[in-house]
Amino acid sequence: MTYHSKLDRRRGGRPRVRGFAVLVGMLAIALALAACGSSSSSTSSASSDSSGSSGTTATSAASSSGSGSVSAAAAALAPYKSLPTSINITTPLNSAPPKGKTIVMLGTNNPSNVIIQQGMAKLAKTAGWNFSVVSYDPANPGTFTQAETTALSKHPQYLVEAGLPLTAAQLAMAKNAGAKWILDSVYPVQVKDPVIGQVDAYAQDALMGKIIADYFISDSGGKGNAVIEHIPSYPILDGFTTGFGNEVKANCPGCKTSTTNITIPDLVAGKAASELVSALRSNSSANYLVFDDGPFADGITSALAAAGLKDKVKVIGEAADQAGIAALRNGTEAAWTGFDPGYQALENMDVAFRDAEGSTIPVDQEAQQPTQLLTKDTIGSTTNWSAPTDAQAQFLKLWHLQAQ
Repeated sequence: MTYHSKLDRRRGGRPRVRGFAVLVGMLAIALALAACGSSSSSTSSASSDSSGSSGTTATSAASSSGSGSVSAAAAALAPYKSLPTSINITTPLNSAPPKGKTIVMLGTNNPSNVIIQQGMAKLAKTAGWNFSVVSYDPANPGTFTQAETTALSKHPQYLVEAGLPLTAAQLAMAKNAGAKWILDSVYPVQVKDPVIGQVDAYAQDALMGKIIADYFISDSGGKGNAVIEHIPSYPILDGFTTGFGNEVKANCPGCKTSTTNITIPDLVAGKAASELVSALRSNSSANYLVFDDGPFADGITSALAAAGLKDKVKVIGEAADQAGIAALRNGTEAAWTGFDPGYQALENMDVAFRDAEGSTIPVDQEAQQPTQLLTKDTIGSTTNWSAPTDAQAQFLKLWHLQAQ
């Protein structure tokens, strides 16, 4: 499965405001989907010692690099220090999309999911397409199938949803009705009929894991000791922890990492911060705390301060939310990667437009979006990261459309 942010963004977009209260309604669906994920995690490790579903797995990074690993990591970060200026899709359509198609999103009221809905609505109108949203209750999985039935009654060519791994029956229902699926933040998934594309995929998390690992290696001088927060019940997050772990293992023989697994009930109860502080206390040399999704850092700054660790431990991770961006500016957190749920609306429509004209869909490119290493030096004055700043204009040019 994925998290509320991943469930509705990736899951419909990552939530931009931290807070676990919104997760309470997600618990039932999270537990239902957890069976599709792994039960433990150990990143960057050749060996591990797991103490249970919620605990710390100690690891040490193996060596395959020489003394140049720190400088190599710094060099690898160079392309990600500037705000991205180009979208990752480059091939234009042959002509403007054929008018009159219908696309329906099965959506929730998650803020990031709503951003995607609003973006797709505007783009569909620009292209002369019909767009609507059919809502379902993410805390009640049974309502999703009913929502799909309602959506298919609109006779759409395309369906979009974020975060939920689809059942064989749900896939067959769409296929039998002549509809095709475009998926956001879903893992695992196979892009084959009736699924024609996915955005914000596993590869996106893996890339951001590598970027944060290179920051960790470079910033620590090749001697960092990191505690990694991870929620095994959200398989798509394995992309980040695996990407981070593989980069550290390959390029930083002097670095150490350990993974603290957080259970869904503890996440919902707001216990993650205290469990991570306990992990840091048991690893007295740890000086970095790594998060596999920005909103999971809820409460960590005050928890570190109360534990006397605020000046010792640097907070880093993927997909900064607004609180993380603010923390970068005031210096209480060190580094995040940028993520924009609004970009998903553009990619969703790009997949649909290409299919509608019979063009090849660049599946690997659609699966990712531009990102940036965000630090106090690079964050600037933004409060809500989005890049490229003219992404919509670039996509419209590829589609032979004019903004309305």
